[in-house]
Amino acid sequence: MNKPFKFDKVVTCHALRHTHCSVLIAEGISIHYISKRLGHKNIGVTMSVYSHLLEQSFEKEEEKAIKFLESM
Repeated sequence: MNKPFKFDKVVTCHALRHTHCSVLIAEGISIHYISKRLGHKNIGVTMSVYSHLLEQSFEKEEEKAIKFLESM
């Protein structure tokens, strides 16, 4: 990890912020926590910006819930 990354395009602070949040969502971190971490005024802002990722997260959570319920 000591080698510098080489990108074909310019990477902005905004892009890094968005990627950071995307990774947290992919790892199942609470959207409430992410919203506060990003300093959004309310969770609705976070949900609207990252709704496409939240849908994927919902599908994963639904699979886990179904597996759990079937095991009961």
